[in-house]
Amino acid sequence: MGGRLEGKTAIVTGGSSGIGRASALRFAEEGARVVVADIRPDPREGGPPTHDVVRANGGQAEYVATDVTNPAAVDGLVQRAIRAFGGLHIIMTAAGNVGPTGDSRLVDIAEWDQHLALNLRATFLCVQRGLRHFAEQRYGKVVTVASNFGLVGVPQLTAYCAGKAAVIGMTRALAVEFGPLGLNINALCPGATRTAINVHFRADPEVQRVWQQMTPLRMADGQYIADPRDLANAALYLASDESRFMTGACLVVDGGWIAQ
Repeated sequence: MGGRLEGKTAIVTGGSSGIGRASALRFAEEGARVVVADIRPDPREGGPPTHDVVRANGGQAEYVATDVTNPAAVDGLVQRAIRAFGGLHIIMTAAGNVGPTGDSRLVDIAEWDQHLALNLRATFLCVQRGLRHFAEQRYGKVVTVASNFGLVGVPQLTAYCAGKAAVIGMTRALAVEFGPLGLNINALCPGATRTAINVHFRADPEVQRVWQQMTPLRMADGQYIADPRDLANAALYLASDESRFMTGACLVVDGGWIAQ
């Protein structure tokens, strides 16, 4: 019996680390041929490159060095996936960063623009290029990676909240536009997750206090921070045909943060 993504090809941007890496590996476990797109092949958390892990476990994967803010690079990424594996069925946009933090009155506008270029512009660019292919075949799964912080306000994270809220709005608009073609376009909204991108936050006792206070769920080991695989399992659902009647939705995986 095949996996839940058997016969499908998936592009995962930001696939070398964190949630992107965990999702690429999870997709491969379920039979997907995975194209790992990232600016660098080596995981920020250490270990072998994602595509090497997939191949070592008997799966099919390619790595494509990609600046997802560059339209020509994204075009090349999509073409490479189709050329390598004969088609494209899933795009997950996990590339991103936290961006400028601190007193919003002092945020450098160049840093703001750079952050939005990666978290918003690049997300749209990747989805747009994928939709051109998906619309022709009248099948495609888009999983944008937003955040629970795109649904709430967090002081001194204005750029991040703004960018992720915009990703959610973009996802909803595209879902309405392309729903008549049978395309599923949903946003995954992680909460605090154990990845390299937020290691400096996790090292801050005050941040830990707030996260603990704001997260009602406790796992069996007492943890209140998600593992990347927790998010990968949710992404798998959105990428699979099990979510066939779901579009324009925000799947929040945050331990109950926004439930309060």
